[in-house]
Amino acid sequence: MEVNLHIYSGIGNLIAIVDGIRNDLHISSKEVDHVYNFHGVNFDQLIILLPPNDPQNDLDVKIFNNDGSIASNCINGARCVGRFIKDNSLLASNKFKVKTDGGLWELDNVENNIFSAAFEVKAEIITKKVEAKGIELSLDCINLGNLHGVTFENKQIDMRFLDIGESLQRNISFPDGINFGVAEKINKNEVNLKVYERGAGETLACGSGACAVAMVGILQEKLVTPVKVNFQSGSLLIDYDRETEIISAQGLTEFIETKIIKIDV
Repeated sequence: MEVNLHIYSGIGNLIAIVDGIRNDLHISSKEVDHVYNFHGVNFDQLIILLPPNDPQNDLDVKIFNNDGSIASNCINGARCVGRFIKDNSLLASNKFKVKTDGGLWELDNVENNIFSAAFEVKAEIITKKVEAKGIELSLDCINLGNLHGVTFENKQIDMRFLDIGESLQRNISFPDGINFGVAEKINKNEVNLKVYERGAGETLACGSGACAVAMVGILQEKLVTPVKVNFQSGSLLIDYDRETEIISAQGLTEFIETKIIKIDV
């Protein structure tokens, strides 16, 4: 089976998009893992576009991490899906509704190559005290479709970030793994963030991680909306409405290349 992988970047977060709307394609977790490990295609997440089950939505998506594990949410991926829809003229509007395993994305082409993704999330934070690589951590955990654990205490963590992130995936407190974020507050409207993603490792950017740190900071009155979240490769602007419980992430998207691969697992 030949598959076109359309590679996009959401401020450094590499997303492979497969068009299952115009092509009848179904890809398994095993095949995703095979593509990443044996075809030399670099991506953090792979997203398959599918016809909508609900006619009120524009399309459905299935999200995989690069190890083949299934993800319920990927906000940079959502924004890249919006860019793919525009680039390929799949829909006439600049606004799209997309169903995921974790909920509903509302995508908007704000201007040029800037796309936003908004979704509803329940404001429930659970603080977990855990140990990883000999370091005691207090993680503020919030579920955005994927579980995120955030800390603003980064002095001991920076030098061992990768080891700690990997260790947390095996911690009994997180049987399904966790996305681990370490934030540095610049001011009440800006933070720097590093994220270790479950199933992908450290990534240059993570949209749901940016939403998680903004929500935690706003709910704990460390931050005030809107929040600029800086990664190694760019920034996202996060806006959170506490009354409607709608959070949105806005930033640049970029088309990288299309690769044609043959899947035979």
